[in-house]
Amino acid sequence: MIPLDSPIYDELDTLNNLGYLDTYFPEERPIARVEAARLTREAERNMALSEDVDPLAEEMTRLLEDELEVELGWLRDNREDNPPALMASVQRVEAQYIYSSGTRRFWRSPGNGSSLSLKAVENTPLMDNTDGIPTAPGSNEVIRAGGWMGAGTFLTLYGEGAMAGPVTRQVDGQQRFIPISAESVVSLGNQAISFGMEEKRWGPGYFAPLSQGANAQTFPAVTWQNVHPKYLPWILKYLGPGRRQIFMGQLDPYRPWAQHPWIVGHILTFKPLPWFQFGTTRAIIFGGRNNDHYDLQGFFGRLTGFSTGNASVGNTNSRAGVFLRFNFQKLRGLQLYQEMVGEDNLTNEISGVGRFIPFLAVSYQGGFYIPRVTLDGRTDLRFEYSILEPNYSLHAQGLYWVYQNQFMGDPLGPNASRVSLSMGRWLDLRSKVTGALFYTEQSPGLNANGYSPGFYPYHMIKGHSVGGSVDFFRLGEHTPGTADSITTLRGRFGFEYVSHMNFDPNASSLRLLFSLTATVDTRSLHWELLP
Repeated sequence: MIPLDSPIYDELDTLNNLGYLDTYFPEERPIARVEAARLTREAERNMALSEDVDPLAEEMTRLLEDELEVELGWLRDNREDNPPALMASVQRVEAQYIYSSGTRRFWRSPGNGSSLSLKAVENTPLMDNTDGIPTAPGSNEVIRAGGWMGAGTFLTLYGEGAMAGPVTRQVDGQQRFIPISAESVVSLGNQAISFGMEEKRWGPGYFAPLSQGANAQTFPAVTWQNVHPKYLPWILKYLGPGRRQIFMGQLDPYRPWAQHPWIVGHILTFKPLPWFQFGTTRAIIFGGRNNDHYDLQGFFGRLTGFSTGNASVGNTNSRAGVFLRFNFQKLRGLQLYQEMVGEDNLTNEISGVGRFIPFLAVSYQGGFYIPRVTLDGRTDLRFEYSILEPNYSLHAQGLYWVYQNQFMGDPLGPNASRVSLSMGRWLDLRSKVTGALFYTEQSPGLNANGYSPGFYPYHMIKGHSVGGSVDFFRLGEHTPGTADSITTLRGRFGFEYVSHMNFDPNASSLRLLFSLTATVDTRSLHWELLP
């Protein structure tokens, strides 16, 4: 699987936005390297049929051909199901510098097992979806490395880890070494069954996902997914090509109740029309210490969602959502997208069907994206909004949507809203600069079943913030002295002024971020151990 911060996604997104991909599903990540290779060939076929090919699209396919040379060779030689018997690769090495300053957000609420609860902290201000890599105020250095080993089509082992934090000191309560992904994958045709820790990002949200994201560290799980899109049988074929991912895992013990709960989730994405795709997500958290007074039948009832029981023997917390995306290539590639995610909170369920789809406590996220604002097709514009319901990620018995004290979905937290506007410009065919502005509001939720004033040493009030960022990336430079290795550069400067920080009427904070990242795709460190 391709790490979520890989430039391969930037290149595939660009090809998709320019209209050269037919079966790409950006709402469901990660994808396999061989799937990215298939999409590269799909773009090449579509460009061959076009009378006027965009130079930016041609450059993206050239970069993908460099990065996916091995997998593209398998597809062109019709050897996807017959790769070398044993091979290995050190896939990439990444070095990152992060400077951050300013107060970090936190959330606290009751945890006695009977009222709504939440305990979460912010990891790095203005830098979300980084797999929970720990940082401290001031300067931080991060080294990441990943690789894989495969035995034919049957078994693949891959992993990535990071060494993070200030080099000169150890941060109290933070780990120096962090596993980001580590999985063993069994391939059965177009199906892949894996066990380990895998990054996941679901939904159309660009700035932050609603349902499942990479803000927190990865958790151990069993995952079943199809590698390439496929059609369902019979009349369901009219849903178009689709992808699916199902997982079952276990969360952390850092909860006041129900330590180590189970989590089960799935996502289905389809494209019935060239200009329309949609998907559904469903996940449930259940069990855990002091929340598992049920038998085997009760376990499977909660696992499937068909019988979630009651709080006296074992509570559950469900999320379910629907997302839509519309594409209008003739309107400068305009994309409209919308997602709705509902989450139960003991009382906000509809009798009979509430256990399947939590209709109440609904959060919303949507926006529009124009990839070709200017005539040369090098400038894009995006607007996105999020409205997070007061019960978003909250639940009794410690079943809140947090892992290792960090949100698994949108890191803005419950009872909050955000609007964001960004504009990007390709300086040339490999360099892009994007500027963004955003405004947020966060309400404390002072009701008796939500946040409790007793957990804060002050009377809480609504907080506001305004900020912005400038991002730069440079794709695909061959690294001097390293044979065929390819280096990608990324940089970000961000700022945010927050009033009433952490709902404190007397607190405000100016938060700053600077980061610089160099990622080396080590194509030369690749071995076919057996032919």
